[in-house]
Amino acid sequence: MLPYEANFAAVFGEGYQAFSFWKARIALYAILKALDLKNGDEVILPGYTCVVVPNAVQYAGATPIYADIALGDYNLDPASVQQCITPRTRAIIVQHTYGIPADMDALRALADQHQVYLIEDCAHVLLDSPPRGRLLGSASIAAFFSFQWSKPYTTGLGGMAVTHDKELARRLTAIHKTFCEPPVRHRIQLQIQYMLYRRFFGPRLYWFAQQLLHTLSQLGLFVGSSSTAELTGAMPTDIHWRMSSFQKAVGMPQIRAVGDNAERRQHLTRYYADVLQRHAWPVEESFNSKDVILLRYPLQVTEKRQVLEAARRSHIEIGSWFETPLHPLPLSDHPLIKYQPGSCPVAEQTAAHVINLPLHERISQPDAERIMRLVLSQASPMSNHL
Repeated sequence: MLPYEANFAAVFGEGYQAFSFWKARIALYAILKALDLKNGDEVILPGYTCVVVPNAVQYAGATPIYADIALGDYNLDPASVQQCITPRTRAIIVQHTYGIPADMDALRALADQHQVYLIEDCAHVLLDSPPRGRLLGSASIAAFFSFQWSKPYTTGLGGMAVTHDKELARRLTAIHKTFCEPPVRHRIQLQIQYMLYRRFFGPRLYWFAQQLLHTLSQLGLFVGSSSTAELTGAMPTDIHWRMSSFQKAVGMPQIRAVGDNAERRQHLTRYYADVLQRHAWPVEESFNSKDVILLRYPLQVTEKRQVLEAARRSHIEIGSWFETPLHPLPLSDHPLIKYQPGSCPVAEQTAAHVINLPLHERISQPDAERIMRLVLSQASPMSNHL
């Protein structure tokens, strides 16, 4: 393994190997190819995720099958997963949504019972997140992490596959060797974007940056996360790209800084929870656990559109994902990715009402106070019901 990969794998302990890629969806695609999925095989995943996850399943030749999330939760409902399992099921992808640990004991029991692979989607997970002493990403045959702009730490784009299974590692090694370096133009573009992000991006520019980057991406002037064609299932041109040396270089020091990153996120989490509790909002007690490190603080509100519009007008950073079960794809386009509207009702209700509050290092205490004032003045809590 190269230094970045070796340092990443070392967090998990002896016997782990890591493989870096241009994007996290490519890491997932490589894992699925290494597991030798075939046409007709099924992979169960949450009907509350980014559309790039089921797309990677389809690129590998398998069929995505969507299980619902638990009411009042953001992760897979084991009962729904059980209903989705068929003789064609080969794998279950478990997403730790917003960094909240999924019910790995129940899901692992299901995987073992039906002899299917368990894969952890750690795109929202900060490396070294240790619920009950076991790191997220270590309870499965393989896991993948994301370093895209909005993730716990960023290298601009980027993804990592991690496994302790020797045979899977051997296959991933062979697959990784067949992948190529990103073209020079894309490497240079990403490096410039990363430097501009570090120098200029701040919470008050959040909405402006979102619109600007969308426009530049459409014009081909920005290395975006997804093309319009990819969102609806087209195979992207970068599906066989490895991680660039620049991404590895900026990622290395961030591995060493995960402790400070986690402390900052937990401080802001406690602040949001304290303010909400003082104003009689329901608060998830597990968020205050030292074992939970959130990517974003999820909150279900009755007036989602109103809150987001007020945040835009006030230049306050508040996130809107997941807007649909397969974010950011409109619900009407979900059948293109084998999702039938109405099949995951809890996920659809959650997507209609959830916002998320930022926890990254650029959120100052005054920023957090502004966020809370806006939420309390514009929103009321959503009660969980169907």
